Amino acid sequence: MHPQFKCNGCKAKTEFLWLEQLDTPEGFKAYQCMSCGCVGVKNIAEALHIPDSSIDRCTKCGGWQFLGSGCHTCALIGA
Repeated sequence: MHPQFKCNGCKAKTEFLWLEQLDTPEGFKAYQCMSCGCVGVKNIAEALHIPDSSIDRCTKCGGWQFLGSGCHTCALIGA
């Protein structure tokens, strides 16, 4: 079974195929939607199987982050 996310292209809650051959920053992965074929990059904290009690919104940028962990989006943009 592949991880499930909400697709940025078709908006479906569907399985994603990780594109491991693409280099991405820590906390992010390149994907291809198995429903519409859209290719993009997702914050891994946005996976649908992760309980809401394990994530929250960053107070600086609003991105999703794991509780007790630094925000990967802020680290990426240098905020």
